[in-house]
Formats: sequence, structure tokens, C-alpha cells
Amino acid sequence: MDDGLTAVEGAQDVISMITSRRKVTKLILGHNKLSDDGCIVLFRFLESPAGRKYRIAEISLNSNEIGDRGLLAIATYLNGNQHLTELFLQNNSFSGDSPVIETFTNSINSSHLEMLSLTTNTALSDNFVGAFFSSLRSTYLKELHVSATGITRRSAPHIISYISSPERCHLHTFKCNGNALGHSAVKRIIGAIEKSNFVLSSVELYSNHMATESDNDDTSSDDTDWKVLESKLRPILSRNMYLKRKAEKEALGLLRYSRTLLLPTKSSALCLPTELQLHILSFLAPSLSSAQRINVCTYASMFTTLPPLLPKLNGDELEMCLPDPFSLGLPGCENKVWEVRGTTGGCASGKCRGAVLCHKEQQRTKWLDAVGCSAYDGR
Repeated sequence: MDDGLTAVEGAQDVISMITSRRKVTKLILGHNKLSDDGCIVLFRFLESPAGRKYRIAEISLNSNEIGDRGLLAIATYLNGNQHLTELFLQNNSFSGDSPVIETFTNSINSSHLEMLSLTTNTALSDNFVGAFFSSLRSTYLKELHVSATGITRRSAPHIISYISSPERCHLHTFKCNGNALGHSAVKRIIGAIEKSNFVLSSVELYSNHMATESDNDDTSSDDTDWKVLESKLRPILSRNMYLKRKAEKEALGLLRYSRTLLLPTKSSALCLPTELQLHILSFLAPSLSSAQRINVCTYASMFTTLPPLLPKLNGDELEMCLPDPFSLGLPGCENKVWEVRGTTGGCASGKCRGAVLCHKEQQRTKWLDAVGCSAYDGR
């Protein structure tokens, strides 16, 4: 909502609009002037009991002249938040102060935030990178945008350390365009992805040759050399996408057979020893790591994880697929399962014909994340 919202008065207008509605899931407030004071008032309300009843999933505050005080207010709201999944903070006035960034990062770690954009916060620079990436260890954060944030080659070791750690880095998308990393730093980052990261499937490092100072390590920086780096990155990301699909497919297949074999029954005493059963099951999922297979088998062996026989009747969550209206009634649609998101396909019933929102696919994605099988584990 670009409506000239300014400072505290603007925040109070937003609060009034929120409280006048029964349900609010998105706050799109870009291109206003809420500044620090308005941001603090807004997030104090959202953090209050009256505000917490609104399960907001997306907040956009790009271009609002928000500084460090406002960022701390956002961090307080974000701390432990299980509903907010997307946060857009482009083009604000954050300074990159280390204690502020560390507080913000720790809040991300305790939340379920999946997507964060800090693009065009040009004052963040290398101080931000050192504090942010050294503290970041969220298992939920999947997409990060830090384009045009004043990052130079001095930040490369922090970025490399983060993306090389399978325990800390769970990103599938990383955008770091329009900075000043330089040729050699970008080359080292790509090398780290090739060697140690099997999760990233989308990486953008364009326009990073505009170094602001002499870089003695940059022996090659013409257009041809940058194209070579780009051509090297492309197959690495394709490898990760292929391994991701393979891991997901094997995890789902392993679950199916593990249910049959590992769930306790009256005849369990006649079964093979558990260790031997697990060894046999491992041949069904050779691409999964031992830890991933153990997670799937542990889940499969518990009665409490069995799906309910009847669907929930409450209206808190949507538990049906929303079909694509353009696909309804078209010739050739009958008895056809349309793939959703290009991974495990649509609904098992064969009725999810190009769904706009496939509930079964959402449940599969959540399950794969829960058992750590949403990506290949190269360890």
C-alpha cells in the first residue's frame, strides 16, 4: 500500500486497518515513510496479544526510511515467530551495526522465516556480512537477497564459510548482484558451492566486477572471464537440482516401504532384527545419507505419524486443492495427473489437475523438510 503513510501517524492508520479486519495475512507497505518511529509503533502492536492473533505470513517494508531502531523492533517481533515466512526490507537506512545485525540474525534463527530481502541497503557493507553470516544458522531460511548492499571482496570468507556449512546453510536461492566482490572472490564462492554445497539451486552473482579499490588477486576480470565463471556455475546448480529431486523421490519411496516393515505388529517377534531390516531398506534409497534414512525410518515406525482416517473439519487450514480454473473443462484433462512444482507430482488421487495450490504437495514439502530430505546430503 503506497498511501503516503508517515511515521507514528501512518503506523496508527495501518493498525486501524488491521483491527478492522477479521483476518490479515499480508502487510504490503512499501514506498511510504514510516521511519523508525512508525516501525516501532507498528511492531509493538503486532507483538501485543491483540496483534499476535493475526497470523501474518508476509511483510513488505521496502523504501520506508527505516534505520537500526526500526530493525530492532522488527527483530523483537520476529523472535520465535512461526507464522511470518517472507520479509522484504529493501532500500531502507540500516547501518550494518554489528550488535544490531547480530540481534536481528538471532531472531531469524529462532523464527520460521523462509525468505528475506535486504537488497539496495547500500550502507550495510562488509560489517553487516561479518556479523550476519557468522551468526546465521536458520534451518527454515531458504531464500536470501543481498544485492547492492556494498559488499566487497573482504566479505568473501564469511560467505564461503556459511555456504560451505551444511549444518548452517539451507538456502536454495542466493542473490548477491551489484556488489564489488571482484572476479577472484566470485570464483572462490563458486568453487565452494561446487565442493561443499548441494542445496543451492539458484545463485546470482552478476555485476560484481565493479571493485572500488585495487584487488591484487584479480588477475582476470574481462567479460570473457566472467562468462567462464557463469558457465561453470550453471552445471553446478543443475547438479544440485538433480540431486534434490533424487533425494526427495527416494525419501518418499523409503517411507512407503518402511511403514510396512517397521510399524510394530503382533507378528513383530517373527521379523528380522531391526539392524538387518534397516540395512535392507537402505538399498531403496542409496542417495540418502545415513542420517536421512534414519530420520525417515524413525518417522515411519511411529503410529503417531500415521495420517488421520478422516480429514479435519475445522477451517483453520485449507486442506483441499485449489484447481487452476484455466485447466478445468479442457479436452485431454481427464485422468491426468499434472506435476506441481516439478518435484513429486500432484495429488495421489489423480485429481489435482494443474492446481494453483496443492495441499498434498504442501504436506510433502513440509515432511521432506522435517526429515531433512529436501536436498541431497553430501556428508
